[in-house]
Amino acid sequence: MLAGVIINKKAAALNRLFYYAVPEGWQVLPGQIVRVEFGRQKLEAVVVQLTADDACPVDKLKPLLSIINEKPLFGEDLLCLSEFAANYYLCSRASVLQAMLPSGMTLTGKMPRAQIKRRVRLNDAKIIPRGMKQRRVVAILHEQGEMPLTDLLRQSEAHLATLRTLEKQGIISIIEEEIWEGAELSSLSERRELSSRQQKVLDEIRQNFQTERKPVLLHGATGSGKTEIYLRLAEDCRAQGKQTIILVPEIALTPQTVHIFRERLGGGVAVLHSGLSAAERRAAWLGIASGHYDLIIGARSAIFAPAPNLGLIVIDEEHEATYKQDNVPRFHTRTLAEERCRLTGAGLVLGSATPDVTSYYKARHGEYLLCELPERIFGRPAAKVLLVDMSREFREGNNSVFSRMLQKKLVENWQAGKQSLLFLNRRGYESFVSCRSCGYVVQCPHCSVAMSYHIGEEVLKCHYCGQTLPLPHVCPECGSFAIRYFGAGTQKIVEAAAQLIPQARIARLDRDSTAQRGSFERVYQAMLSGDIDILVGTQMIAKGLDFPNLTLVGVVAADLTLNLPDLRSGERAFQLTTQVAGRAGRHQAGEVIVQTYQPQSEILKAAAGEDYQTFYRREILQRQLAEYPPFAALIRIVISAGTLQASLEIGQKLAWLLQQAVEDIKAGDKMRYFGPKPCPRAKIKDRFRLQIMLKGKDLNVLREAVRRATVDLRLPHDVKLAVDVEPLNII
Repeated sequence: MLAGVIINKKAAALNRLFYYAVPEGWQVLPGQIVRVEFGRQKLEAVVVQLTADDACPVDKLKPLLSIINEKPLFGEDLLCLSEFAANYYLCSRASVLQAMLPSGMTLTGKMPRAQIKRRVRLNDAKIIPRGMKQRRVVAILHEQGEMPLTDLLRQSEAHLATLRTLEKQGIISIIEEEIWEGAELSSLSERRELSSRQQKVLDEIRQNFQTERKPVLLHGATGSGKTEIYLRLAEDCRAQGKQTIILVPEIALTPQTVHIFRERLGGGVAVLHSGLSAAERRAAWLGIASGHYDLIIGARSAIFAPAPNLGLIVIDEEHEATYKQDNVPRFHTRTLAEERCRLTGAGLVLGSATPDVTSYYKARHGEYLLCELPERIFGRPAAKVLLVDMSREFREGNNSVFSRMLQKKLVENWQAGKQSLLFLNRRGYESFVSCRSCGYVVQCPHCSVAMSYHIGEEVLKCHYCGQTLPLPHVCPECGSFAIRYFGAGTQKIVEAAAQLIPQARIARLDRDSTAQRGSFERVYQAMLSGDIDILVGTQMIAKGLDFPNLTLVGVVAADLTLNLPDLRSGERAFQLTTQVAGRAGRHQAGEVIVQTYQPQSEILKAAAGEDYQTFYRREILQRQLAEYPPFAALIRIVISAGTLQASLEIGQKLAWLLQQAVEDIKAGDKMRYFGPKPCPRAKIKDRFRLQIMLKGKDLNVLREAVRRATVDLRLPHDVKLAVDVEPLNII
């Protein structure tokens, strides 16, 4: 018997199967970690394949040295998924396998252990031990019966060694039990009654899963009851003895989602995301693999949950960019979910009020089943949305970050005892610091980006590398004292709201304010309990949150996302504006004020009316004319180095190799490439960055060209290459 293994090294040359002989009598299984002799080294490897030794005699191969863990770390579906992901995203299979494991676990075979609860039982009370503490232990057990070990040690003031001595004498038994927090089932809340439209959609999805098993795109307006559909489908899976994975775009949304599902389904709910401690993630991972949990909730990485009996995957807010990982392996959760469902026969549901344009295109053309919930449940009206022209506000003498209408509505809402939400997708106090005399802008010395002013800390901060600088009082360029702050961040919005309503209780949610563990949960609970009047935040407050007393939403600067140098900037602006507007009036009448310098924007008008169809028709036409997804495939290659010259030399060499590859595979009419040219952020953390973009109708052709161009490319020590298949940032 031969074992095909993946060596635990991410080098491109090792990204293939290596075969070793299985010693006679060994029980080797796919997914196990083994130790092998590789050259002069002894390395760990993952067994991914077992095959007969007909092709190559065993005596011509090195044998496996040892089995590190008897229980496989990966099921068959995850092993197949790792092969798919490595080929699809042009990365090493070892990097994919490592990404599948939770924090603190590695391909060295380190296996997590469940939390153990130890109890002590008295076997024979007639035997009287000699020691005073031993006799006290027996007396307590005789009086109270079986009890937790920790309680017994505390009451008896004995040491564990004392109990071990009694155990050896047969007087007591120490019993170990695995604890799976939240695995036990509890009382369930009542089901909500479905609307006729919800019932129709649920029946369509169930019928599809029994017949065609297409991925389902659930396009539902904000507040239309998509979560109730997810709950019913998860109940179906539990009744069939299968497991469900529920994915959310932000770690911050996990507690709310867990609460909703535990309230309905009781126990059996595991949580997986990077915000947990390493021990918590390992314990959840092991519990899922052991079948103690049938519902897994988490962010992007939960797609790799080791569910042995998977029946359903739900990706909520499927349009979110956070489902794309920006480091190796650079996968998109949606793509891997489709493949994993194909491998296991599980159902896939993609839910959103503002679907990704490519997803909606696939649904319109029959690749997905399209199910729609166009109206809010129980006939609740959508919040009233008003666009405010900030250019006019400025011309009429209003220099505040708030329009006069938003100021008036904030005061009225506070006086009425209602809650308000202010959205600005920019952290900090001011967006940049500039000299009015010469135009100098303070930039990060390590990155080609302007630094932001953070009040309180009284520093300038780079949001890419974290570098901080003291506030300048004179211009470093011309010596002028005309240094001024421009733009606005969430800190400035908090200050402006406090000046407008000094008595209001105001909180902020952004990456800076939630750096400490549990901070988001505290603000979320305070908002639910009514202890916050005005919540200010970035995109993490724009989706998924449901506050019954929230009746006013202010989008402070809708133009920020609209004007980004990115093909998807229009789509992103529509999605964010629509999603944040959907937070208002979910339980009572609400209003949304959208401030913009472009009130005639067709995108913002469509967002104000929650008119996805108008937005989609405009956007898909532009994509078709520009030959961008879904009408073409893209690959982005980023070359970074400590000097511009080094990155340019490799970039030019790679461009030449790509040209040779195109000629070799006769793909000149099937693909084009552009570059090398500077990335939008040309310098990050002292590394100069160039990019090459590949575009073509067939993604397989693009991948093959990149494989051929990079297979023999030797990179200097200081140069790094990053290949991103289907990138989200494409300019």
